[in-house]
Amino acid sequence: MILLVADTGPLHYLVEIGAEQVLPGLVGKVVVPMPVWRELHDPRASAAVRKWMLHPPVWLEVRETPEPAGP
Repeated sequence: MILLVADTGPLHYLVEIGAEQVLPGLVGKVVVPMPVWRELHDPRASAAVRKWMLHPPVWLEVRETPEPAGP
């Protein structure tokens, strides 16, 4: 399985044009870090993106961002 870690831009624009379903065809799973999840829920995100995030697809996985290792 191919795993894709995504930032906000690609998901946002694919949802905007109604083409987000190309992702599971290209990769098995899309992982977004928690900061990306928050950006997609932000009131400044488009209504289409916020609505899509209310019921995210099963191929979208949100993960906590690991803390950086100390010195």
